[in-house]
Parts: sequence; C-alpha cells; structure tokens
Amino acid sequence: MKERIGLIMFLVVAVALLAAVACGGNGNSPVTDSPIKGAPPAMVEVPAPIEDATVVTPKEVGGDYVLNITSGLPGGCANFSRYQVERDGNGFAVKVINLVPAPDELIACTEIYGYHEGEVVLGSGLTADETYTVAINDEFALSFTAQNEDGLAMVEKESPIEEIDVTEADGGYILTVISRLPLGSSCSKFNGYQINRRFAEQIEVTVTHREITADNAPCTADLPVVVTEIPLGKDFAAGQTYTVVVNGTETTFPKNEQATVEAPAPIEDATVVAPDEAGGDYVLKITSGLPSGCAQFNAYQVERNGNGFLVEVTNLMPNPDEPIACTAIYGYHEGEVVLGSGLNPGETYTVTINGALTNSFTVLDAEGMVEKESPIEKVDVAKVDGGHIATVVSRLPLGSSCSKFNGYEISRQSFERFEVTLTHLEVAADNVPCTKDLPAVVTEIPFGEHLEGGRTYTISVNGEETVFTAK
Repeated sequence: MKERIGLIMFLVVAVALLAAVACGGNGNSPVTDSPIKGAPPAMVEVPAPIEDATVVTPKEVGGDYVLNITSGLPGGCANFSRYQVERDGNGFAVKVINLVPAPDELIACTEIYGYHEGEVVLGSGLTADETYTVAINDEFALSFTAQNEDGLAMVEKESPIEEIDVTEADGGYILTVISRLPLGSSCSKFNGYQINRRFAEQIEVTVTHREITADNAPCTADLPVVVTEIPLGKDFAAGQTYTVVVNGTETTFPKNEQATVEAPAPIEDATVVAPDEAGGDYVLKITSGLPSGCAQFNAYQVERNGNGFLVEVTNLMPNPDEPIACTAIYGYHEGEVVLGSGLNPGETYTVTINGALTNSFTVLDAEGMVEKESPIEKVDVAKVDGGHIATVVSRLPLGSSCSKFNGYEISRQSFERFEVTLTHLEVAADNVPCTKDLPAVVTEIPFGEHLEGGRTYTISVNGEETVFTAK
C-alpha cells in the first residue's frame, strides 16, 4: 500500500516538472494569459486610388476654396496616410498617400475595399474669373473658376453638351468640349470641369457652369457657346480603344484611320447677317448636312470676285474604294463665314454656296430702316443656258422714297422643294411721308444646272408657291 502511494506522488511531481519545462520558465517565472506578439509588418507609402473630388466654393468673397476628396483603401491592410499639396501659379498638384504592407511582407489581408473622405484647403485670395486646375495623383483632374460676389450667389449645374471630340497632339490626347450657357451670358457663366479615370478604359468628364437661382430674372437669349480643351495625357496603351463620357455624351478614341476624300457638303440653310453698325463685318451663317455617321465637316473656302462671293463647304467622306459600314443618321453642322467689311452702301452682293445655293443682299446706306419680306406679285421659272432661272416680281410697299430692295436667300429644305425669302428695307417710323409709286422689282434667281430633267419641283417665295417641271 505504501509503495502504491509513493508511486502516485512520484508521477504527480513528474507531471508538474514537465509542465514547467514546456512553458519555458522556471519555478520562479510568473504566469500570464496574454499571447506573445510578433513585430508589426513594415509599411510603405503608395498613391491612393481617387474615387471622387469636388471643389467647394466659399460662401463669401475672400473665403477658402476647399477640395473634398474621396480616396480608396484597397484591402483591409491599407490605411490612409496623408495629403501633400503644391501650388504653381494657377495650378495645384495634390498627392493622396496610403500606407500598405511592404511587398516582401507575408501578411494576410482582407479583400474589403474601403474609402477615406477628407478635405484639402486650397486657400483664399484667388483672382475672380481666373481658371485654376487641380491634378490629384495624376489620375484625377479638375478645373474651376474663382468667383466674384455675383458668381458666389449662383449655383453649380452640369452644362448642356453640343459636341465632343478627341484629337492627338504632341503632348498626348486633347478632349475638345463644346457646351452652352443655358441662361445666357447675363445669368450663367462657365465654371470648370473634372476628370475621373477610375476605370481603365473609360474616362468620365463633368463640365459645369454656374447660374442664377431666381425664376423671374430677365436673362439675355444669346446662349453663348463655350469651347473647352481638356488635356487627357498620353498614358494610353497602343491598340486599345477608350471611351470618353462628358455629361452623358460619349465618344471613343483613337479613331480608326480610315481613308477619306473631300466632298461638297449639302447646304440646308444660309443667311447673311448685317453688322450692328456701319463699317462692321457682314457674316454668312451656314447650316450644312452630314449625310451619314461617317461624314465629318472639313472646311470653308471663300473667294470674292467684285460683288460676288463664292463659298465652298466640304465634308470628309469615306473613300468609295474602301467600303465601310456607316450609320444612316443625318447630322448637321453650323458655322459662319466672315464676308468682311467695307462693302459699298446701296450696292447688291451675291453669295453662291457650292455652286447651287445663292443668296443676295444689299448693303445698308440709311439708318432707321428695317428688313421686311416683300409682297410677291408673280413667279415664273424658265430654262436658260446654264440652268433654270426663277423670275420674281415683287413690290416696294412704302414707295421708292421709304423702301428699297434688299435681296434674297434660298433654302433647299428637301430635294424637290426650294424656299426663297425676298426682302426689302423700309423706314421704321410711322409718321414719315412716303411716295405712292409702289415700284415693281424684278429679280432673277438662278438655280443652276443641278435639277433633274422631267422631275417636278416646287418653289415657295415668301409663301407664294409655284410648281414647275425641269427640262
């Protein structure tokens, strides 16, 4: 019995000694419940992905402009580190930096993508109406215009987009954006843009303006065009197609180099605009057609011979020897040609566009006169050498002392229809004594040689219609 008790005591003591050795201590070492921790992983600084950025204008003149930034934390081990801001003239370069484990650190991190929101004070004292740019980590860029007191009272809105195009230049690609100020120059003003390259093959651009908030304010109706050139850089892979989205309007680049040829553009409408004051420029406004999705406006060319102007409007079309699929969407191009100043008062000038559409106008030589459509007496169309001619008999409704012939313009709205507007100038005052002769004016309007023989055409002169068959 004593031998069995002695054996049991020996085993108990032996187990206790083994447990002490296994814990790595001696009998005097304290016992702790906390696990032993290793050294933290080495961290390195890397640029943070930029998700969004906005410049917030101050509430009053002289206040700080603030850049609000949302950056990414790509993984559970990424931590926001700091902002770094440098200013060079009207440009700000902002770096947003994260801390991540060094590449040689073997550490398990969750794949949760987080976000960090913060702000950078760009400062005060910016010059009103000057444009400033902000580049963030070379992947997000924006532009803003410093505002005066009137501008700060306006609200920021996305601008309506007319056209976008991407071209290649020495420094990379340039995005050209044509937008409008929807409340006119008196009630809206250009603000700036921002670029986001969060996606590898898509660039998102937002173009903004500032406009008044009141509903009953009188605004000018000029709706100015704003042309903005935005550098996209040159960090693009060869052979890859990229998409640019500007306020919802999309285009792609680079364009496939397709062989093109010059071709006369179809002319939809043309109007000669007189200057606001004597000695100013007469301007020809032209609306030309783009007869397919592959058509591109090319150029205007103007020649003057005495009192006649010859204008050529050309498009670039795919080479017919290299067939290509094009959409059947018919587009339009609007532009203007300056005919010049120094035209002789009282003389009549003609403008022929692409050899077919002809306009005529008379240079004003009297103040206080307004342009009006002339009453039409008769319209005849005849075949002559060189094509067809419309002979129009109109009247000067206020007599020869108070009215005078001005000119005409032709618009070919459809293949078989011509719209002609014949105008005169008359005094605006009501109490001016005028002669009662009401002279007749005979105007010959050439239509050229482009009419198809045997086809029926309609010509409308100030609403008076005549139907004829081409010979």
